[in-house]
Amino acid sequence: MDYNRINNLTGWGIFALAWIVYLLTMAPTASFWDCGEFIACANELEVPHPPGAPFFLILGRVFAIFAGTAENVPVMLNILSTLCAAFTILFTFWITTFLAKRLIAKEQEDGTLTSMETLMVMGAGVIGAAACTFADSVWFNAVEAEVYAMSSLFTAVVVWLMFKWHVRADQPGNERWIILIAYLMGLSIGVHLLNLLTIPALAFIYYFRKYDFSWRGFIVTGLISVIILGVIQTGIILYTFDIAWAFEKFLVGTTFNNGSAKSGLGMPVGSGILLWMLILIGGLIFLTWYSAKNKKPLLNLATLCAIVIYIGFSSYAMIPIRSNANPAIDENNPDNSYTFLRYMKREQYGDRPLLRGPLYNASPVAYKDGGMEYYLDDETGKYRELGTKRKYEYNDKDKKWFPRMYYDQQMRWRNGPHAYVNYVRRKGSNPNDKNDDRPTAGEDFNFFLDYQVGHMYVRYFLWNFAGRQGDVQDMGWESGLNVNEVSNMPASIKNDPGKNHFFMLPLILGLLGLYWQAKKRGQDAVVIGLLFFFTGLAIVIYLNQYPSQPRERDYSFAGSFQTFAIWIGLGAIALYDLLKRYAKGATTYIALGVGIIPPVLMAAQGWDDHSRAGRYLAPDSAYNLLNSLAPNAILFTNGDNDTFPLWYIQEVENVRPDVRVLCLSYVNTDWYIDQMYQKLNESEPLPLTLKQSQYYGQKNQGWDQGSKERIRMRLPADISALKANSVITDREEQKVQSPMVWDVPTRGGGSVRYLELKDRVVLNLVENISKGGWDRPIYFANTVSRSSYLGLDKYLRLEGMAYRVTPVVDPLPADPYDFYVGGIEPALMENNITEKFRYRNLNNPKVYYDENSRRTIINYQSIAYRLANYYYREAEKLENTDSLEFSPILGVEGGSLSKADQISTLKTKAKELMDFTEENFPLEVINPGPFFAMRNGVMYERLGETEKAQEYMDATKAECIETLKFYRNNNASSPREGDFQTALRMLYQHYLSTGKTEEGKALLEELDAEGLSLNQ
Repeated sequence: MDYNRINNLTGWGIFALAWIVYLLTMAPTASFWDCGEFIACANELEVPHPPGAPFFLILGRVFAIFAGTAENVPVMLNILSTLCAAFTILFTFWITTFLAKRLIAKEQEDGTLTSMETLMVMGAGVIGAAACTFADSVWFNAVEAEVYAMSSLFTAVVVWLMFKWHVRADQPGNERWIILIAYLMGLSIGVHLLNLLTIPALAFIYYFRKYDFSWRGFIVTGLISVIILGVIQTGIILYTFDIAWAFEKFLVGTTFNNGSAKSGLGMPVGSGILLWMLILIGGLIFLTWYSAKNKKPLLNLATLCAIVIYIGFSSYAMIPIRSNANPAIDENNPDNSYTFLRYMKREQYGDRPLLRGPLYNASPVAYKDGGMEYYLDDETGKYRELGTKRKYEYNDKDKKWFPRMYYDQQMRWRNGPHAYVNYVRRKGSNPNDKNDDRPTAGEDFNFFLDYQVGHMYVRYFLWNFAGRQGDVQDMGWESGLNVNEVSNMPASIKNDPGKNHFFMLPLILGLLGLYWQAKKRGQDAVVIGLLFFFTGLAIVIYLNQYPSQPRERDYSFAGSFQTFAIWIGLGAIALYDLLKRYAKGATTYIALGVGIIPPVLMAAQGWDDHSRAGRYLAPDSAYNLLNSLAPNAILFTNGDNDTFPLWYIQEVENVRPDVRVLCLSYVNTDWYIDQMYQKLNESEPLPLTLKQSQYYGQKNQGWDQGSKERIRMRLPADISALKANSVITDREEQKVQSPMVWDVPTRGGGSVRYLELKDRVVLNLVENISKGGWDRPIYFANTVSRSSYLGLDKYLRLEGMAYRVTPVVDPLPADPYDFYVGGIEPALMENNITEKFRYRNLNNPKVYYDENSRRTIINYQSIAYRLANYYYREAEKLENTDSLEFSPILGVEGGSLSKADQISTLKTKAKELMDFTEENFPLEVINPGPFFAMRNGVMYERLGETEKAQEYMDATKAECIETLKFYRNNNASSPREGDFQTALRMLYQHYLSTGKTEEGKALLEELDAEGLSLNQ
């Protein structure tokens, strides 16, 4: 059998293996983060967050057609990702064998291989592809409906195609391979921009094949590659639409803010885009003809490449086409030239300085013109001016080259282990005032090296090839080589599925492969090295990430990690070359036997924490949240994990389409507020009374409140209307506050106080709903930050996973174990928790739940605890109050029971709820942390279940002490360390508050004997 046939068959074999692995570990439904949004948008071709991924959505729609049922739509989208990832492994295999053959064949005069050498090359490809298959970040991307698996496929394909060109570079028509690469790059823009980062590596493949090496040629090639990258990313992707917008303004016309005509020809909307497209297409066709006629091959090739890039890029036509259909998900409403330009520029995410700019503590000295804002006026058919955007201007002395510590919002400059102030030596006297810090350029660069490079890239790299400490955010890498440390780990740490020990074997083999390639084939090493750099560290530089990211970002660097997997495969060739003088005939088998160990170890260690089989939590959490709400409700959510699963389950599974979901992250935008005035699905338009002039443009982003720290609100509360609309129960009638009066805290500080646009929208909705007799239920998800409640805390009523805003004041007694505010509606809440909600597989020990999932499950536990605590407090109230004859929460049933029976009934309800949580989401399955185990013990103790309570508390104490001892003795640290310290303090406080002074004293003595304390 010839070499090519063996190479193809082996490649398809590794493809099949990878696909089976990914199918077995694939999520059976939607996952958290962007997956729900992408599934919903693919299913009905809606418009996701900018800059969109239209080609991914179009392919996703094709797969969704074959779903059969709504519940299978996410399955088909997940299969699309697994298929893309498996093809990525296939092309990684072929790239590795191409490079491996060049390493071995270099020693042969005719370039042919013996059967054993062929086996060695195939083995190297299998090792590299297997390492890529089981690399942490690649595997993570492969099993969910996200764009990164498809983006990785494009990266692998274009590199493989460039090597195909390399072999045929002297043949007639070899340019067609480069044109095909350009077309695929155009397509890849409709998935993610990461594929463009392969351009420098491709340019050097071309250079090394066509030219003799010289440093001048090397440098020129690098510059040209960066120029090509810039032309595509800026020229084609952005300037195309900048120019289209200029044509649109001229042909369609603009008006002043008052509606009077300013400029333009008054042609129909879209005329400018059409004319520009005709000019662009005509110009490219002319250049193609001209270059062919005048025999200018380089110009002809460049023009053809530009044409096919535009053809691939044309998938973006889907975005304005679908936006004009006004789908339910229509982010940024990019239905005209101006909004589409803003969409492509991702303006809603703001700017970040890359080459030169101010650091976080620089004080602006003035405003500069940031460009005119417009909106399409339906009445005039022209673009109306909103006003000039303002941007801060800074003194040159406050600007730095390569600024890294620039983000001054949300106190991230001050809070967290990687806060900017931790890198600044010359700090001022006021820790809350960033303006008196004096960071130097060196300190700024130190932040870049320590946080952006070290924490946000090298740590991820080592996760993939050395080992991982655990799945809690910001956890570090851990190889497992420290045998003493590993052997002394407490069970809670050692048995963490998120802990993976690779003993640095993949890393060592990869570095050996890099060294050997650099030694034997330096030019190939340069190409792969550039690919590794631009898909890794170059992204770090471009992203310029600030501290305390909302999630781990390793998925962005998967291209870099799949590149390193190639070197792991080549490491087997290095072993072969090093051993052949000693092992003789057994060299191949020994090299392959040793080389396959790292990927096998990666598979064995990573399976348990990469398998999402059986995990239904994301759609179930959305189902439970929606079913916490009354009909036709308005729900305010916080961010991605609150919102995107809701979009999925509403748009795909058609669950509760009557609910209007409002993501507070978007409520600050004019396009989102516009949608509130429209009917979406079965949700009627919202009762807003804001005019466009009050929410359009940058000028309305903040509402100046002078120096007012609070704003007094007063709203009507008609009891008869509240009862008629089933807002209140009979027991709550006496607790209605009429009128509602509360203070809204303003944002900012000192003499600069303001309300954000979203605050104004929320208050306007609450005001209009109250005036309408509370006929439209309004809720906050219970995961929304307290600052978003706008002072309404006392008027919030927990009904499941959401707070309803009511004019009822019925707060629960303070409890150190209860995180929530306001009151509850016990009967409704109990029915939701025990009857309505879905908890699929939360009690299945075979299903792995990562940190993000555990937070959701803790929410379930916490609302159940709150209701159990409510029942217990009512029973306690009956026990301690002679005048109270029956508990109103028991209703008619309670009135027929004796006081003792009422107390017994209430405590039984509380115990049944605690038992319900043990049955449906037991702590040993989800491992939420010691605090929550202790809280269960506290509640069981209150209910008289002393034996069970003691088990919980003893287990908590033992786990905490054992874990803290481990951290101290091994000089180790973890983001979870504070959890164990907090649990011990809470346990000690519980002993004191319940009169168990001896137990408290014993705890302190035990800690002292171990060299620990409550406050370390």
